[in-house]
Amino acid sequence: MAVMENIDFQKLLRRLRQWVAFIGPQRIIASCCTAVLLGGIAWFVLKPSPVPIDAYVPRVTTVSATSTPMSPAIITVHVAGAVNSPGVYRLPSSARVVDAVASAGGALRSADLESINLAQTITDTEQIYIPIKKVSRPRVTTAPRLRPQRTTPTTAPTTTPGTSSGSAGSQPTRLINLNSATASELDSLTGVGPSTAKAIIAYRTKKGSFSKVEDLLNVPGIGPAKLAALRDQVTVG
Repeated sequence: MAVMENIDFQKLLRRLRQWVAFIGPQRIIASCCTAVLLGGIAWFVLKPSPVPIDAYVPRVTTVSATSTPMSPAIITVHVAGAVNSPGVYRLPSSARVVDAVASAGGALRSADLESINLAQTITDTEQIYIPIKKVSRPRVTTAPRLRPQRTTPTTAPTTTPGTSSGSAGSQPTRLINLNSATASELDSLTGVGPSTAKAIIAYRTKKGSFSKVEDLLNVPGIGPAKLAALRDQVTVG
């Protein structure tokens, strides 16, 4: 405060006026303008370069929608068929069919392992079915049925005068009466068994007497071939 009090402001102001009067107002104004211009040029040249806006914007990496999803480290599969312990098992994602079979206790002796690919890779939620070997059955051959032979009735030989009736010769075949024969008599006919004999008697009881031999076609189990075999063995008279 002592220094400020010793300064003579009147004297200082008087010297400033003398300096201005000596230099001139125009020179002072020109000098100020020049200083401002030089200062602007220096600021423009020496100012730091602006940082690009892109440098401050963080880059966002977009993930394509079609990118392949990562496979799970553990997958779940269903093992069924000819294995010791069928069920659902959890296996590594790199497991194969042989690993799934082993996790189910192994294959049975009846398993058909030749029909599957044990080295094939497996996927999550897959069902692995182990088939059973097919057992080949032996072929059964049946003998062809033989048709009954048609028998021709023999006629009694004609006796000539002087020949005794007791001479050796063929006896005529006795015809079975369809309307009076018993089941045992019908069973003795060629081509007729117990079931056919019962069918003939049942038809006769229900429908009445046979009027002709051809009525046998109405009896179940008798067709044209069997009728032809019976035609010369039966009668309705």
